[in-house]
Amino acid sequence: MPSQRRHHLFAWMLSLLLLGACASPAKPTLYQRLGGEAGIAQVVSRTLDRSASDARTRRSFEGIKLAAIKTSLAQQICALNGGPCVYEGETMARSHREAKITASEFDALVSMLREELDAAGVTASAKNELLRQLAPMKRDIVANH
Repeated sequence: MPSQRRHHLFAWMLSLLLLGACASPAKPTLYQRLGGEAGIAQVVSRTLDRSASDARTRRSFEGIKLAAIKTSLAQQICALNGGPCVYEGETMARSHREAKITASEFDALVSMLREELDAAGVTASAKNELLRQLAPMKRDIVANH
């Protein structure tokens, strides 16, 4: 009888282990799907470098410390998407109040962001999730929305 109990106990424990091994892993966060801190920083840096030199958007970046903006935006995206970063920057409305950014400038920057996300190999679903998340910020960034 004791060996039969041990056999049942062993079978029960083995079943638990196998069920645990078969459990599907947790869905990666958007932060992870964007490539973590390094992936986010790379996409932000490339997008802002392009925006600072592109004829459609460069006016908005004149006199701006690009390195500081890159760091701040990367931290914001990281923090919003489950990463370990802490965003301590200003609100979008406050930081863009005097910038007088037009809708066409904003749209051009978003287009460059899409292209850089594609170039970084970010999946369409992750890209669309990020863009949906950032879209409401347009009203705080664009002048006279």
